[in-house]
Amino acid sequence: MDLLFEFFATLFSGYTYPFVFFIIFVISVIPILTPPTWIVIVSAYSLNDQLNPLLLSMIGASAAIAGRLILLQLSTVGRKAINDQRKNSLDKFRKYLEKTRYGYLIGTLLFAILPLPSNMLFISYGLMKAKSIGIVVGFWLGRFVSYIIMINLSQYFLKSFKEIINSDMLSLIFIDILGILMTLLFLLIDWNILLSNHKLVFIRPKIFFHK
Repeated sequence: MDLLFEFFATLFSGYTYPFVFFIIFVISVIPILTPPTWIVIVSAYSLNDQLNPLLLSMIGASAAIAGRLILLQLSTVGRKAINDQRKNSLDKFRKYLEKTRYGYLIGTLLFAILPLPSNMLFISYGLMKAKSIGIVVGFWLGRFVSYIIMINLSQYFLKSFKEIINSDMLSLIFIDILGILMTLLFLLIDWNILLSNHKLVFIRPKIFFHK
């Protein structure tokens, strides 16, 4: 953990708004094993309290959604490994969200505000080939609000830069595993039956991928 602290300290020693954007953008494109982006925001403000929290959060939110949209697009490649039954199930759920007013907006907003693995959310969106302005607006607003909250909370609960770096790293692997399990659960649900008959049915793993 000390090596990680030194690495971040070196990077953050010359923090500027463009550098914040770049770091969060890169982290948001990578699908797994990345630190939470709020650590970048809070670390930047911790090292330079002259930065404007609102502008910092706006830049961070913009970088986060830009990176996640690229991750979404890259994830569409994984759809080729899914059989027709699974594709039809995902298409059913996508059409349901498209017909539901603010479906994408509310769901994405909640993921962005709460400490949930948004990387797996966008991978799921990619497998669904989801396209909606609600995804962009919801995630940007959620990230903006969460960054503002974390900046303010860090002033009371985190007294040093080292505490900020150490605070969430220990849960990184757990969160990634949780996200992977959530994505697998989402993909295994037969959305045709759930949305049509309101019954929870799972498609067996043996027919999940093409043989």
